Amino acid sequence: MTQHIISLLLVFSSISSIYSQNRVIQGKVIDDWDLEPLMGVGIILNDSIQIGATGADGCFQFETPLPVNKLSFRYVGMEDANLQLSDNCNHIELIMQSSRTYCFMPLRKVNKEKRKSHKKHQKLYKKAFDKGIFQSAEVCYIQEFTELKCERGIPR
Repeated sequence: MTQHIISLLLVFSSISSIYSQNRVIQGKVIDDWDLEPLMGVGIILNDSIQIGATGADGCFQFETPLPVNKLSFRYVGMEDANLQLSDNCNHIELIMQSSRTYCFMPLRKVNKEKRKSHKKHQKLYKKAFDKGIFQSAEVCYIQEFTELKCERGIPR
């Protein structure tokens, strides 16, 4: 009797795993300074679930049954990268921007400088593709630009 129950449970679990549509997302993360891989970049799914980190070669791969709308990448000394993914975006190649300190500059000027360096990513992406670091010539995601804001006199 217990063998039949175990057999039925195995059949039902295999059927449910066959029909569930897990999404596999993989990619590579490099820095903007010398286009070297970043190891240990934290990857957060939909602003809430930490799903892992990049390996020594800057590569990552994960599988999830959840719908993936947004991925965030976080690393010490780098600006957070928040990506909006399309449904068919399963291969991500990302250049993370170095974090900078803007002392004694008005927020308007800081955001202008940040926006300027954010726009350089297209040229860096092409350079990484030309060097063979990246596999695809175009990105399949939208990277959000986050302006600094001042709350109670403290930039955030």
